[in-house]
Amino acid sequence: MDDIRQATITFSGTLTREEFDEAVAATGLFQRLRWLIWVAAVLLAALSLRPLAHGGAVNAGLLALGVVYGVLGLFLPPLLSGRAFRADQARGEKQAVIDAAGFVVARGGEELMRVPWGTMYRARETERVYVVTGRFGWKGGLLIVPKRLLAGAGEAELMGVLLETGVRRFKRHRP
Repeated sequence: MDDIRQATITFSGTLTREEFDEAVAATGLFQRLRWLIWVAAVLLAALSLRPLAHGGAVNAGLLALGVVYGVLGLFLPPLLSGRAFRADQARGEKQAVIDAAGFVVARGGEELMRVPWGTMYRARETERVYVVTGRFGWKGGLLIVPKRLLAGAGEAELMGVLLETGVRRFKRHRP
Protein backbone atom coordinates (compact mmCIF):
# COMPACT_ATOMS: atom_id res chain seq x y z
CA MET A 1 0.00 0.00 0.00
CA ASP A 2 1.67 3.23 -1.17
CA ASP A 3 -0.37 5.71 0.83
CA ILE A 4 -1.90 4.91 4.21
CA ARG A 5 -4.68 7.41 3.52
CA GLN A 6 -6.01 5.15 0.72
CA ALA A 7 -6.99 2.50 3.30
CA THR A 8 -10.61 1.92 4.28
CA ILE A 9 -11.86 0.34 7.51
CA THR A 10 -15.48 -0.82 7.82
CA PHE A 11 -17.07 -2.23 10.97
CA SER A 12 -20.37 -2.42 12.84
CA GLY A 13 -21.48 -3.11 16.39
CA THR A 14 -22.39 -1.55 19.72
CA LEU A 15 -20.38 -0.34 22.69
CA THR A 16 -20.15 -2.10 26.03
CA ARG A 17 -20.46 -0.09 29.23
CA GLU A 18 -16.78 -0.70 30.06
CA GLU A 19 -15.68 0.63 26.68
CA PHE A 20 -17.89 3.70 27.05
CA ASP A 21 -16.61 4.42 30.57
CA GLU A 22 -12.99 3.99 29.43
CA ALA A 23 -13.53 6.41 26.55
CA VAL A 24 -15.17 9.03 28.77
CA ALA A 25 -12.38 8.69 31.34
CA ALA A 26 -9.68 9.03 28.66
CA THR A 27 -11.15 12.29 27.41
CA GLY A 28 -11.88 13.70 30.87
CA LEU A 29 -15.24 14.91 29.61
CA PHE A 30 -17.24 14.71 32.83
CA GLN A 31 -14.21 15.25 35.08
CA ARG A 32 -14.03 18.90 33.93
CA LEU A 33 -17.74 19.29 34.64
CA ARG A 34 -17.24 17.89 38.13
CA TRP A 35 -14.40 20.34 38.88
CA LEU A 36 -16.41 23.29 37.56
CA ILE A 37 -19.36 22.40 39.81
CA TRP A 38 -17.11 21.99 42.84
CA VAL A 39 -15.40 25.34 42.24
CA ALA A 40 -18.83 26.97 42.08
CA ALA A 41 -19.81 25.20 45.33
CA VAL A 42 -16.69 26.43 47.13
CA LEU A 43 -17.18 29.99 45.87
CA LEU A 44 -20.80 30.01 47.01
CA ALA A 45 -19.85 28.65 50.43
CA ALA A 46 -17.07 31.25 50.77
CA LEU A 47 -19.46 34.05 49.80
CA SER A 48 -21.99 32.80 52.36
CA LEU A 49 -19.36 32.93 55.14
CA ARG A 50 -17.99 36.35 54.16
CA PRO A 51 -20.38 38.33 56.43
CA LEU A 52 -18.93 36.45 59.46
CA ALA A 53 -15.64 38.33 59.02
CA HIS A 54 -17.48 41.61 59.53
CA GLY A 55 -19.58 40.46 62.49
CA GLY A 56 -22.67 39.59 60.46
CA ALA A 57 -24.70 36.42 60.10
CA VAL A 58 -24.05 33.58 57.69
CA ASN A 59 -26.00 33.85 54.43
CA ALA A 60 -27.98 30.61 54.74
CA GLY A 61 -29.31 30.78 51.18
CA LEU A 62 -25.85 30.91 49.59
CA LEU A 63 -24.56 28.21 51.94
CA ALA A 64 -27.47 25.92 51.03
CA LEU A 65 -26.86 26.59 47.34
CA GLY A 66 -23.17 25.73 47.84
CA VAL A 67 -24.14 22.42 49.47
CA VAL A 68 -26.56 21.64 46.62
CA TYR A 69 -23.77 22.33 44.09
CA GLY A 70 -21.42 20.07 46.05
CA VAL A 71 -23.94 17.22 45.93
CA LEU A 72 -24.47 17.85 42.21
CA GLY A 73 -20.70 17.64 41.70
CA LEU A 74 -20.75 14.14 43.20
CA PHE A 75 -23.77 12.70 41.41
CA LEU A 76 -24.32 14.62 38.16
CA PRO A 77 -21.31 13.42 36.05
CA PRO A 78 -21.94 9.67 36.60
CA LEU A 79 -25.66 10.23 36.06
CA LEU A 80 -25.03 12.03 32.74
CA SER A 81 -22.56 9.36 31.65
CA GLY A 82 -25.03 6.57 32.34
CA ARG A 83 -27.81 8.42 30.57
CA ALA A 84 -25.63 9.00 27.49
CA PHE A 85 -24.71 5.30 27.38
CA ARG A 86 -28.33 4.14 27.69
CA ALA A 87 -29.42 6.58 24.96
CA ASP A 88 -26.75 5.20 22.63
CA GLN A 89 -27.73 1.59 23.38
CA ALA A 90 -31.42 2.28 22.79
CA ARG A 91 -30.71 3.34 19.22
CA GLY A 92 -29.11 0.01 18.31
CA GLU A 93 -26.12 -1.11 16.29
CA LYS A 94 -24.15 1.36 14.16
CA GLN A 95 -22.02 0.89 11.07
CA ALA A 96 -18.92 2.99 10.42
CA VAL A 97 -16.56 3.54 7.51
CA ILE A 98 -13.20 5.22 8.01
CA ASP A 99 -11.32 6.33 4.91
CA ALA A 100 -9.37 9.25 3.42
CA ALA A 101 -12.36 11.57 3.86
CA GLY A 102 -12.89 10.80 7.57
CA PHE A 103 -15.65 8.92 9.41
CA VAL A 104 -19.12 8.06 8.17
CA VAL A 105 -21.45 6.67 10.84
CA ALA A 106 -24.77 5.08 9.86
CA ARG A 107 -27.56 3.13 11.49
CA GLY A 108 -29.82 0.86 9.51
CA GLY A 109 -28.71 2.30 6.17
CA GLU A 110 -29.42 5.89 7.29
CA GLU A 111 -26.35 8.12 7.54
CA LEU A 112 -26.14 9.68 11.00
CA MET A 113 -23.04 11.80 10.57
CA ARG A 114 -20.15 12.45 8.24
CA VAL A 115 -17.06 13.70 10.06
CA PRO A 116 -14.13 14.94 7.93
CA TRP A 117 -10.58 14.66 9.30
CA GLY A 118 -10.27 18.46 9.55
CA THR A 119 -12.99 18.71 12.21
CA MET A 120 -11.31 16.22 14.55
CA TYR A 121 -8.94 17.84 17.00
CA ARG A 122 -7.91 15.12 19.45
CA ALA A 123 -7.64 11.33 19.44
CA ARG A 124 -6.67 8.94 22.21
CA GLU A 125 -5.89 5.26 22.25
CA THR A 126 -6.64 3.22 25.35
CA GLU A 127 -6.44 -0.48 26.02
CA ARG A 128 -9.87 -1.21 24.52
CA VAL A 129 -10.92 1.79 22.40
CA TYR A 130 -9.91 4.63 20.13
CA VAL A 131 -11.60 7.90 21.08
CA VAL A 132 -11.83 10.88 18.76
CA THR A 133 -13.11 14.28 19.87
CA GLY A 134 -13.99 17.08 17.57
CA ARG A 135 -16.51 19.53 16.27
CA PHE A 136 -19.40 17.67 14.66
CA GLY A 137 -21.69 20.25 13.14
CA TRP A 138 -22.58 22.88 15.72
CA LYS A 139 -21.55 20.84 18.75
CA GLY A 140 -18.60 18.90 20.06
CA GLY A 141 -18.74 15.17 20.41
CA LEU A 142 -17.04 11.81 20.80
CA LEU A 143 -16.48 9.06 18.30
CA ILE A 144 -15.66 5.82 20.10
CA VAL A 145 -14.18 2.92 18.13
CA PRO A 146 -13.94 -0.35 20.11
CA LYS A 147 -10.84 -2.34 19.16
CA ARG A 148 -12.78 -5.62 19.42
CA LEU A 149 -14.83 -4.56 16.39
CA LEU A 150 -11.69 -4.11 14.29
CA ALA A 151 -11.49 -7.80 13.50
CA GLY A 152 -9.67 -7.70 10.17
CA ALA A 153 -5.97 -8.44 9.84
CA GLY A 154 -4.09 -5.46 11.22
CA GLU A 155 -7.15 -3.17 11.35
CA ALA A 156 -6.47 -2.01 14.93
CA GLU A 157 -2.93 -0.96 14.03
CA LEU A 158 -4.15 0.61 10.79
CA MET A 159 -6.72 2.60 12.78
CA GLY A 160 -3.95 3.93 15.02
CA VAL A 161 -1.89 4.97 12.00
CA LEU A 162 -4.89 6.66 10.35
CA LEU A 163 -5.56 8.63 13.53
CA GLU A 164 -1.90 9.63 13.84
CA THR A 165 -1.89 10.99 10.29
CA GLY A 166 -5.41 12.47 10.27
CA VAL A 167 -5.85 14.04 13.71
CA ARG A 168 -3.75 16.93 15.00
CA ARG A 169 -3.17 15.58 18.50
CA PHE A 170 -2.95 11.83 19.01
CA LYS A 171 -2.03 10.27 22.37
CA ARG A 172 -1.62 6.70 23.41
CA HIS A 173 -3.17 6.55 26.85
CA ARG A 174 -2.55 3.40 28.85
CA PRO A 175 -4.28 3.63 32.27
